[in-house]
Amino acid sequence: MLLFPHTASSEIKLIGETNVFYTSDVSIFSASQRLSLREDPTQPLLENTGVGDDVVYEPVANVIKTLHPSWGKMAFELRAQGYLFTSHTKFNHGTYGAQVTQSLPADFNLRFRYHFGPDQFVGKNRIRRDLRILEAQEENTNQEPANENLFSERVTTHFGTVELERKIFDNLSLRTLGRYGNRSYNRNFSHRDTDFWTVGAHLEWEIRPGMDFVLGYHFERGQTGGRKRIQFEDDISYRSHYVSAEMTTHFTKKTLIILGFDFEHNLFTSRHIDEERRNGNEKIYQGDVEVRYKLYKNVDLRMGYQHAQRKFTFEDKAAVLNTVMVGSVFRF
Repeated sequence: MLLFPHTASSEIKLIGETNVFYTSDVSIFSASQRLSLREDPTQPLLENTGVGDDVVYEPVANVIKTLHPSWGKMAFELRAQGYLFTSHTKFNHGTYGAQVTQSLPADFNLRFRYHFGPDQFVGKNRIRRDLRILEAQEENTNQEPANENLFSERVTTHFGTVELERKIFDNLSLRTLGRYGNRSYNRNFSHRDTDFWTVGAHLEWEIRPGMDFVLGYHFERGQTGGRKRIQFEDDISYRSHYVSAEMTTHFTKKTLIILGFDFEHNLFTSRHIDEERRNGNEKIYQGDVEVRYKLYKNVDLRMGYQHAQRKFTFEDKAAVLNTVMVGSVFRF
């Protein structure tokens, strides 16, 4: 009663989504879907691509409670989301989140967000050890070195985000953010455990009624425990530059078209002399188009297409992804 006086009004909204995807490469799918300003654009390093195509089902549930106390509007949100793969079921995983938004004087909004992604299967990978250590093991055991054996790689992600948003003009808003998080890997890859922090800015511009443009930039620094463990030639520490642009247009009263482009440049900072990532980088280009149609007052239909290309400087070929989507959004 002291925190929320009886004069404050409240409302609860439920938003659900059911989406179905066909993707040409399951190993890149999840990271490509989360390459956006409001998601997790620096998902774990992907190295063994070309695993195969699949059909993926995505359920999403959001619960939003809005309060109107005397000091300003507050919104609490809980979100759960998952990807269910038809054939490559090891890639099944979910994410969970919570968000609090507080309206402040002078057209400011303060937002806190928490993201939790447990035990995500990244793929099969080899443990990269110093060849000199492996050769010594071979001499002592008379066995072949196991540097090329493949093991399951899994990661659990936590991060928290703080955003401060201000309306500069009636049609222009600026959002700044800071993010800190951790990625913890399973035992075989625990040397990849990564602490990361992010700073960024998003500009939202209403060009005219029915047409909006969003431009954003993030800088991120990630450092791993492997950078101090010389027995592993597997330091995935990085600096990342991420740029995203999105245009939303109401084509008709019931039809919405969303065009998006994302670019990410990851520069690896390993100091291990013989590591392949030393002085290397990864470039990611991605384009999206989505059409939404308001079928009923509380029901939207969705159709979309995504094309992505990822390329390491130390690899000969780029990994290419094509994904199509159909889905629906329900509001209660």
